[in-house]
Amino acid sequence: MKFYIKVFLFFLLLIIAFPIQINSQTKETNLFKTIGNDFKISFYDGLCTFSSPARFGKYDWIKAGATIATTVAFMNFDKDIRRELSKNHNDTKDKIADIGNGYGNLITPVLLGGGIYSYGLFFKEDYVRETGRMIFESVLFSGIITDATKIIAGRSRPYTERGPYFYKMFTLDEGLISFPSGHATVAFAVSSVLANRIHNVYASIGLYTLSTVTALSRVYSDKHWTSDVVLGSAIGYFVGDYISTENKKCNSKNKVSYNIYPSINGLGLKICF
Repeated sequence: MKFYIKVFLFFLLLIIAFPIQINSQTKETNLFKTIGNDFKISFYDGLCTFSSPARFGKYDWIKAGATIATTVAFMNFDKDIRRELSKNHNDTKDKIADIGNGYGNLITPVLLGGGIYSYGLFFKEDYVRETGRMIFESVLFSGIITDATKIIAGRSRPYTERGPYFYKMFTLDEGLISFPSGHATVAFAVSSVLANRIHNVYASIGLYTLSTVTALSRVYSDKHWTSDVVLGSAIGYFVGDYISTENKKCNSKNKVSYNIYPSINGLGLKICF
């Protein structure tokens, strides 16, 4: 099961464990109402995120073009970088790589985001709760982009020894879903949200350093090519930055509404476009 599906299910369990009916006209602020409203906000944020290219300005297209150009440029050095890193393994670097790989694992946003969200929820710290929700959203939305690209591209992983230019489009073969890196995506998705929400230069340096270690660890561990982690890092960073930026421009909230309501078979979902 893909990691973004697991994140979605984890977040959804917070909702479906209890019968909830969302009504924007009421001012009820109980625990379950708050969770339901957060789910609603996440739904809108998802619409905004995936429709954002339609609202790109000149600067946004420059960033997108620079990301693609940088990724393509690194493809020319994938073999050389892999060869150099394979010569320089030792116990210290192995331990650092383990830390990086762990930070990019799905368990990180599940535990970290879940812990932050739960703390904010039960102690009525809205800013903290929103930060936890943003971590879930960032990982979920960037994960969808990354995994869809992996399946479509079908690029071979380094350890398969097929080379960086072997592609088999539309595949679920684990050895052929190298591009882009999911771990790098997760790491930068989490770090960009936390950096924006903490607003501390030292925390930002630490978070992005840890994310960079994750990206390099994937190459060091022979799981990805350098260009894989470059694109994966960019996807995680830009989605996380967008989710945690307060001046997002999106009119989805004015165009879409939905209700989650109890029914005989469980819960019902009504979406109005």
